[in-house]
Amino acid sequence: MSLIIPFHLKQNTFNSKRPLKSLVIWFYLASSSCHSIASSTSPSTTSSSSLSSNTIVSGGLINLGNTCYLNAQLECAYHIPKVRNLILDPSSAKIPLQQPSTDEDENENNDTSLSSFYEPEPEPNASLLSLQHVFKSMNQASQRGNGDPLFTQAVSTSILCRNLGINVYAQQDSQEFWKLLLPGLNHNHLTNLYKGEYENYIVALDGTKRERKRKEIFLDLSLDVTNFDNVYDSLDDKFTSARVLSVKEGNGWRPEKGAEKVDALKGCTIQKSGLPPLLQLHLMRFKYDIMREDMSKINDRFVFPKKMDLTQICEENEGEESSSDDKGKVIYDLQSIVIHSGEYGSGHYYAYVRPDVRKNKWYRYDDDRVDEVTFKMVKDDAYGGHVVGRTRQSNGGNDNNNRGFWRRIIPSMSRRRLNFGWGGKSSSAYMLQYVKRSDVPSIYA
Repeated sequence: MSLIIPFHLKQNTFNSKRPLKSLVIWFYLASSSCHSIASSTSPSTTSSSSLSSNTIVSGGLINLGNTCYLNAQLECAYHIPKVRNLILDPSSAKIPLQQPSTDEDENENNDTSLSSFYEPEPEPNASLLSLQHVFKSMNQASQRGNGDPLFTQAVSTSILCRNLGINVYAQQDSQEFWKLLLPGLNHNHLTNLYKGEYENYIVALDGTKRERKRKEIFLDLSLDVTNFDNVYDSLDDKFTSARVLSVKEGNGWRPEKGAEKVDALKGCTIQKSGLPPLLQLHLMRFKYDIMREDMSKINDRFVFPKKMDLTQICEENEGEESSSDDKGKVIYDLQSIVIHSGEYGSGHYYAYVRPDVRKNKWYRYDDDRVDEVTFKMVKDDAYGGHVVGRTRQSNGGNDNNNRGFWRRIIPSMSRRRLNFGWGGKSSSAYMLQYVKRSDVPSIYA
């Protein structure tokens, strides 16, 4: 089944918001024939901003009004080869449901075809076909641009927005959009890349060993940024700390109907096998402000690593022995970040993406504006709060005595200054996307 696109919606023109980029693309396409002739007599060269030939880098997505939240999430997903390939070719997700029998006599009496041993292909729907169209357009634009964002045309998401009934002028939450879109694609193999599982428990403290356990499926983990300033402490509190339910405080636990309430411990645990190949962390920067009786944004500094070791927060899988080497550790590599700049209910979303987690090349995707950046620039913009720097100080004795006077006259002479990233003082990471290192060979195959 193919998606029929009206002629007037095809993107045959360059984005008017970026005339310089359009001019560069036009010049590049116009000179491509001359370049091919010259390349036969001169050594081939590659752009400094492009990655290896097998790495695809998009040229951005056009903001149709207030679709920055959508653009940021799609850029994060598109630059994961496994995700991109599953969207472009859903039939590639053939997963064995069971192994066919090796008994020849049994196979002769069983007329079941080999295809029945594989999970059926996802049934195409409007969501999957629309997203497939966007990814296909991004892929084609990247190929024409030779993997260099400077020569790659930005793509429109108008087909996706129209078919999903998205009001392009209404600001939405980036995390909620992806969490709703992913199951709506009806693509189990794709969803399983993000799907994890942890266990909630309540244990009585009266010595009866009564307990209640319940499995919880997640597509992302929401982390507290109010009481913690780094991802490790927040995850540790979520999975290794327990809360006391006290009868005296009025929140005791009733083990069964009709039973008296007892003191208990309530918490949750996660096993190594419960962590997915692609781990999304949702930093809860929006909360209800009782004083203002409205939602507000928490822009406090919250630090996260490029390489994240989650071994300490995980329980060992049944039958698995603990190991001190890296083989038994659960390592994740940071692949992308969704940034929110502004306040609750308004503001702007954009993304930082590392197309290949095995390399340290980062790009900032601000709708159709794409810039190569350093990881330091990523951290300055994503950690939130402010970056504290120090100005150069003189060693002269008299200068020390007069510094207090001049500091009051000229604030820039202060020993400390506040530096902010690309989005200014209100920008901070909202979503983090990590790739499990043990799954990198299959995800980036």
